[in-house]
Amino acid sequence: MNCDPNAYSYSLLMSAFCERDRLEDAEKLWEEMRKKEIEPDVVSYNTMIGGFCKIGNVGRAEEFFREMGLVGIDATVSTYEHLVKGYCNIEDVDSAVLVYKDMFRKDFRPDVLTLDMVVTLLCDKGRIKEAMEFFKSGVGKFDLVPKGKSYEALIKGLCVEGRMDEGLKLQTEMVGKGFEPNSEIYEAFIDGYIRQGNDEMAEALRKEMLQTPSAETTEQ
Repeated sequence: MNCDPNAYSYSLLMSAFCERDRLEDAEKLWEEMRKKEIEPDVVSYNTMIGGFCKIGNVGRAEEFFREMGLVGIDATVSTYEHLVKGYCNIEDVDSAVLVYKDMFRKDFRPDVLTLDMVVTLLCDKGRIKEAMEFFKSGVGKFDLVPKGKSYEALIKGLCVEGRMDEGLKLQTEMVGKGFEPNSEIYEAFIDGYIRQGNDEMAEALRKEMLQTPSAETTEQ
């Protein structure tokens, strides 16, 4: 029986180390694999890229990504998702957007978490127009169902920009998807209406918030 390790078995071991943030040990296995002239496959590369993105060392992940291309291994949706999430975690919004757009060009379907992270980060940076474009394209092209966090970030951003009608429309859509507004969403609308001088609407929403149990939290 042949028990010699192959790329698959090395990937399993490296994955176990990456899950525990033991990237030094994972790299030792990588080097051992190369010394034995065992060629890494796409799973091997994705394992290392995901591990380094997880700990915030996206620069090292990029090195593995570039090497993939040099040796002729095509990136998969998992490759791109690891990179997008890695960039979002270090708040490198421009790099996250570039990789996310590349995913779309290749017709890779992102998972909902990837969409939520990009949309939320764009909103945090005040780039509401871009966030809305990504949100709509994710829902429209890939039939994704965003979580409450994306809706909350977008509604708050729209309210900050004074786009109250758009915020209300999005809230209606959010409720239709099964998410109820929390206190932060109510407060965003209240602040927005106060800035517009619409104290009557602000007071009505404040009363509604106090009577709404879901104003405690929004499902994420």
